[in-house]
Amino acid sequence: MSWLLPRALLSLALAQSPSPAPETPPSGGTPGETMVVAPRVPTPLNRTPAAVSVVEGEDIQTGRPTLGMYEALVGVPGLVVQSRNNASQDLRLSLRGFGARSAFGIRGITVVVDGFPETLPDGQSNVDLLDMAMVSRIEVLRGLASSLYGNAAGGVVSLTTEDGPERPYVEARTVNGEYGLWKLNVKGGGTSGPVRWLVGASRLAQTGWRRQSATEQVLFNGKVGWTPSGNSELTAVLSLVDAPEAQDPGALTEEELEAEPRQAAPLNLAARAGEAVRQGRLGLTYRLRLGEAHAMEARGFLSLRRFQNALPGVVVAFDRTFDGVSARYDNRAPLGGLRSRFTLGAEVQSQADRRKNLDNVEGRPGGAVQLDQDENVLALGVFAQEELALVEHLTAVAGVRYDVSRYAVEDFLKEDGDATGARTFQQPTGRLGLIWAPREEASVFTSFTQAFEAPTTTELALPPGAGGGLSRELRPQRSNGVEVGARGLLWSRLRYDVALYSVWLRDGLVRYEDESTRAYYRNTARSRHVGAEVALEARVTEWLRLRAAYNALRATVEGGKRVPGIPTHQVSAEAMYQHASGALAAVEVFSTGGMYADDANTVRVPMAWVVNARLAHRIPIGGFELSPFLGLQNLLSARAIDNVRVNASRGRYFEPTPPRSLYGGLGVAHRW
Repeated sequence: MSWLLPRALLSLALAQSPSPAPETPPSGGTPGETMVVAPRVPTPLNRTPAAVSVVEGEDIQTGRPTLGMYEALVGVPGLVVQSRNNASQDLRLSLRGFGARSAFGIRGITVVVDGFPETLPDGQSNVDLLDMAMVSRIEVLRGLASSLYGNAAGGVVSLTTEDGPERPYVEARTVNGEYGLWKLNVKGGGTSGPVRWLVGASRLAQTGWRRQSATEQVLFNGKVGWTPSGNSELTAVLSLVDAPEAQDPGALTEEELEAEPRQAAPLNLAARAGEAVRQGRLGLTYRLRLGEAHAMEARGFLSLRRFQNALPGVVVAFDRTFDGVSARYDNRAPLGGLRSRFTLGAEVQSQADRRKNLDNVEGRPGGAVQLDQDENVLALGVFAQEELALVEHLTAVAGVRYDVSRYAVEDFLKEDGDATGARTFQQPTGRLGLIWAPREEASVFTSFTQAFEAPTTTELALPPGAGGGLSRELRPQRSNGVEVGARGLLWSRLRYDVALYSVWLRDGLVRYEDESTRAYYRNTARSRHVGAEVALEARVTEWLRLRAAYNALRATVEGGKRVPGIPTHQVSAEAMYQHASGALAAVEVFSTGGMYADDANTVRVPMAWVVNARLAHRIPIGGFELSPFLGLQNLLSARAIDNVRVNASRGRYFEPTPPRSLYGGLGVAHRW
């Protein structure tokens, strides 16, 4: 059996037909190559020894309400999306099981936007600054990547926003829908000599389907690029968000779910649970080519965040500064007569939180201080990677990285003892891969990769009564993985992406809740994730495209119990008809659930099927273009679970998916 799979994959790759007209790659590619940036350095997909999914702008924006990243990620195998409808919990992603235990937000997966990290040095990610109406591409690297990105890189989600267009334009777009949905976004840009620019702003308001689930948000994003010469480029990005309201209806018990799924959890209702966020980020990127063989890139960013979260029994508030600088050098000079690319890089990031926990008085901070401390994280990472063409069509990639991060707490609340202290985590990680690409769009790869996940400052928190400071017992989670995969094109119509993998984890970080629903963490014994992923895309006719994805994942801990929050099977499919006239019709279906909600495997979340549909049209009228669209979410009103709170107290595991809902909108654009 051990030799059958590699042989089958090799046979599949060799059976390729010539590819159709080449895709237009991002900058840095050559005609016929699909370039990806998720592997940290722009790399042709057929020389990337990792499973990478790419979602283009047409699938991200056309006919969609552009409320969140989840809309465009349905067809990515191995990726589980939760908390689509609870802005206070933030979008939750898990990739091959990494991130499934997150109490809120994205954990265990590195998120970058235009090369700038949305993942903090302590490993927590949020995407509050992201406006999907300005995103042109999403790449998902579905494998361990700490040798590239350091802490919390069980996978990578890399987003690229639109650049300033060559032809100036301005566009306004409005979305209206059930449950009080309203969104307006305006964007425009152009090019003037060596300068290109794009700016956009949006406002979102929604009352929500469940009680106490209203959301309000204002976003601004800008991007300016300056190319003073053919060898250099400077890009600046600015992002601002003001989200004064994101209510949290909480999770329900099975009995509450059956009786009235629209209700809010009693404790959340009494505490007026929810969060408010203000955040801004400025980032600069400078690229310089030094001849044909050498290139350099430097980045710097500063992010400021003010956050307040009302929870049952406590209001968490902090002011955060997150900044960092990085530099990378690429050398493409041949090595021993062989095609080579050597990359060397380093980055420093810091996170400083001024944090207070106060008692909750009807959703507002009270006078009783429960926690008062400064939290600081300083992270340093250095990495190197060599890509070497061993023989024709066969490339080896080897990389190594070393990370050091220091967590420090200064406790200002001395009544329960002085918890001032520090912890230091350090970890080397490596990567070794081989990729054989006998044809331009056909390749077979195998790789060995590593990852580690240090506890976040939130996960290091001690339970009530234990004071502030950092837990001395919690250890980083470490992972080793092997993978084999193939991708390519059959008969010029069927594109495929296949991957099999096995990951071994030790000291896994496990979430549990106390009686007040506060989340805490502990380490588990060893666990193993074994999975298979298949993604297919068929161009049936010139106008009709079919896509399907399936992944199976068996994640178990010692003793045979399944890891909660991870579905055993996941399926998605989409049929899209897109005519040259500008008309589009699409139907997508995906499974949700099919997992356990607790470590004991006593609570099973059944699998459900959700169907979405959308219609869109582009109508040119002189220099203008009208873009009406209409969509239905959860067309069959499936009783699905939108979010599973793993190991929740008092049986409150379930946040339900809203039933069928309708949205529609209109875009108006003018180009000069």
